[in-house]
Amino acid sequence: MTTGYVIVMFGLGLVLLIWGSDLLVDSAVALAGHFQISEIVIGATIVSLGTTLPETLFSTAASWKGLSDMALGNALGSILCNTGLIAGLMLLLGPIVLGERVIENLISGAFFLTAGFLVYVASGLKFGGLTRGSGILLTGICLLFIGYTLWDAAGRKPAGKNGAAASVSGFGAGDAIRLILEAAAIYKGADLLVKYGPGLARIMGVPEILISLTFVALGTSLPELVTSLAAWRKAHSALSLGNIIGADILNFVLVGGISALIRPIRFPDSILRLELPFVFLLLSILCIPSLKRRKAGRLQGLLLLTGYGIYLVLINRGTF
Repeated sequence: MTTGYVIVMFGLGLVLLIWGSDLLVDSAVALAGHFQISEIVIGATIVSLGTTLPETLFSTAASWKGLSDMALGNALGSILCNTGLIAGLMLLLGPIVLGERVIENLISGAFFLTAGFLVYVASGLKFGGLTRGSGILLTGICLLFIGYTLWDAAGRKPAGKNGAAASVSGFGAGDAIRLILEAAAIYKGADLLVKYGPGLARIMGVPEILISLTFVALGTSLPELVTSLAAWRKAHSALSLGNIIGADILNFVLVGGISALIRPIRFPDSILRLELPFVFLLLSILCIPSLKRRKAGRLQGLLLLTGYGIYLVLINRGTF
């Protein structure tokens, strides 16, 4: 594999990722308008499902091949990256004022995040990892999250003149197909970046440990990063926040749940002592001040980035 080939394929992945994410934001906002659904709901469901495809498929394949550590590391590493790096960068770019509807969805999101977190902790303490029973429970939480979000959105649709739900005739099969193709472009772009990124890093002389900490963990989270930044650039910050929270929930319950269903996952020593505590810390920094102040600000962004940086230093040193 030549240097030129690696660079071209990496560049193609970047183009697909940015192009697909940009179009997905437009489609998601249009979908929200057609169905009279708030942007944070669309961000937490359709956009998050699309941008979590790389993590889901990667971890599923890893579990199927018996690489449960990789499956688990991908799920938790993506949560840490989404919350610490992506949300941190987004908030540093500008504060997000949270309306009443956004606050309500943030509360429900925090509930599902807490439920998933407790399953990981309880199962880890009792069984030393995620059993198939834990996988069933996590998958059930995932279905409840998606069902609740859609049910809540349907219950808030503005009524028509005769009390009927608002018309949804503007969204057809072609729009649905476009959404699927955009999600596929995002996945393929991330796949190329993950596949050829390490080779490019070696060409540039980057250490192996840095490759594993950045290209693998960040690679599958790039859709969330690009989609969130694209949504922020287009003044749809609620959509970007919903995407991050929804992606975190899905990484917890969908990615981890399906992986455990395929094959039980034994926790390495660092999971209960490092990854899960940092997951709790970063999610608390993102959610608690936002709910109290009804605003997510730059200080939170700085704290999130600092916390993620400390995590990287600790794991790099092998402290845990």
